[in-house]
Amino acid sequence: MKSPFKFLDAFTRNDGDVFFGRKDETEELFRLVFKTPLLLVYGLSGTGKTSLIQCGLGNKFDGPDWFPLFIRRQNNINESLQQAVNTALNGRAPRGLNEDLFYLHRYYLCPIYLIFDQFEELFILGSAEERRQFIENLNTLLIQNQTAFKIILVMREEYIGQLYDFEKVIPTLFDFRLRVEPMNNAKVRDVVQQSFARFNIFLEDIKDIDNEDIKKDLLQIMIDNLSEQKSSIQLPYLQVYLDMLYREDFQRTYARERQEDELPPLNLTRQEIQDFGQIENVLEKFLREQETAIQVQLSQEHRDVPPQIVRQVLDVFVSEEGTKRPIRFERVNKHIILEEKFQELLPSLPEHLLTNCLEALEHNRLLRFTDENIELAHDSLADLINKKRSPEQLRLNEIRRSLINNFIGFQQTKEFLTRKQLNIYEEFIPILQLDNEILNFIEKSRQYIEAKEQAESARQKRELRRTRQFLIVVSLVAAVALGLFVWALQLQQKAVQATNQLTERVVENYQTNADNLKKEGRYREAIEPIRIALGLIGDANPTLKTNLDSTANILQQIATLVENADSLARIEEELPNALRQYQKAYDLSPDNILQANINRINNQINQLFINYKDRALNILSFSGCPFALPYLQKAQTLKPGDAEVEAALSRCQ
Repeated sequence: MKSPFKFLDAFTRNDGDVFFGRKDETEELFRLVFKTPLLLVYGLSGTGKTSLIQCGLGNKFDGPDWFPLFIRRQNNINESLQQAVNTALNGRAPRGLNEDLFYLHRYYLCPIYLIFDQFEELFILGSAEERRQFIENLNTLLIQNQTAFKIILVMREEYIGQLYDFEKVIPTLFDFRLRVEPMNNAKVRDVVQQSFARFNIFLEDIKDIDNEDIKKDLLQIMIDNLSEQKSSIQLPYLQVYLDMLYREDFQRTYARERQEDELPPLNLTRQEIQDFGQIENVLEKFLREQETAIQVQLSQEHRDVPPQIVRQVLDVFVSEEGTKRPIRFERVNKHIILEEKFQELLPSLPEHLLTNCLEALEHNRLLRFTDENIELAHDSLADLINKKRSPEQLRLNEIRRSLINNFIGFQQTKEFLTRKQLNIYEEFIPILQLDNEILNFIEKSRQYIEAKEQAESARQKRELRRTRQFLIVVSLVAAVALGLFVWALQLQQKAVQATNQLTERVVENYQTNADNLKKEGRYREAIEPIRIALGLIGDANPTLKTNLDSTANILQQIATLVENADSLARIEEELPNALRQYQKAYDLSPDNILQANINRINNQINQLFINYKDRALNILSFSGCPFALPYLQKAQTLKPGDAEVEAALSRCQ
């Protein structure tokens, strides 16, 4: 049964008579769109940003003055933008984005509003090339704009830090912005009161003026159930709460289905509100109940239905970041066929079973179908599903994010993956569903590593040949020396002295070989020439033997420290420990390789620290501590004692 409440759907322009609680924000938004061609609207998930634009702002305009194009990324934001414009052209052949928009402006005699809803999807699901092209398109539109169109970017505020690349090209990006605040309890109370009045819902004894305090008490019980003693309430939870409360009371009162536009009176009693309970876990409870119901339904209709199939299907529609992921689909012989790369994430299912599952999820309001895509009804559902993922799934997501970060770093520094990194990623690559540009980066890294290893192998072979030739020469010289010793006993002392000098020169050559290997960063390989030299001198030169033993010990320590540091350097949180390991090795015996590693890790720490600090301080300036705190803590881990970070942490704590 459908209630008059919106559940997880956004309010549209047709819902103006039931859109309550956002009057001030609507007025401010209406004022801002006349001051700028580019407006940023942001806020936490579930604050009603889409409803504010579609319903609040849309109803501020007279019909002919409002021509919006609502654009979601879908599969590519640039293609979606062009498709929205092409649809608006209504059969006219497209002639290029700018010309088409100016044509629409002249045709409708009003600004064209380009509204990019859920804009964070560009950063979660889009590629670097897609973002680059969009920045170029956006900048071109703004340069040529003569009040012909307005651009509104609507996004979750935790992704604002991703806009830095945009700001480099469009410095005015943050000049005009509106943060949609969560509704406080007073506003929620007003929304509930107005909604009840509009939908013919009465509280116990509401018609009796003497019981106005009872009415207030009942509203306060509802607010307490909704807020869990917090100062604000998430709008998805409010809508789910009111929807479920209405449907339960309607069924109890009338014992039948509600007709489409029917609004018969409903009376809510104190006992009914108290029995309905608190909002805590209500969305999770709804999700769990629907999953169970659909699983049972599928098991009754089909044989051998895999356990947890409903959860597995839902999981495909959640990105690695825990947000909605639209998936392209088509219908073939009444069966729903998902985009091929996402079919691989599901167990092997008959087409009719998958189709029935998807249609049941839509019917139960968990999925939403558009012309080309299927997606979850709301990001709040995506967040719940993400929290239920297994450690293995979360590990895969972490590997994918790490690979993407390495690719972004490569674009800036041109540094390929190392052999150790490639070995870590190798087993996960086939199941990570990576973009072609990242797969290309991995393949180029592999080719670079193999070429480097082949060159190193050839160099070692040349070195080995030189060493063998040298040993042959040494052996011949030693044979000559021994022959002279036999034939000229009187030269025994000189021969012994010559042999010792020769041995020392041989030892020096091995020491030089070890030193060269060390300079190349091959510390463990450098130990072997020292051990050979120790075998040559035996106990003949105790001082030299002691020095060589000390050198071998130092090389052993350095090799262990460097291997540990190399391993730690792959993990962002362990970069300070890696730096300390490299520094200890450098203190034992300095060289350029160690210095380069120290400088590289220092640069990484400094860059990450600056990024996290800037991102945290930027988020603090837009929102609050809950989203800035993880970045502050990461910055503190990288550089303890920074005054600005400590001050911000103190403020948040």
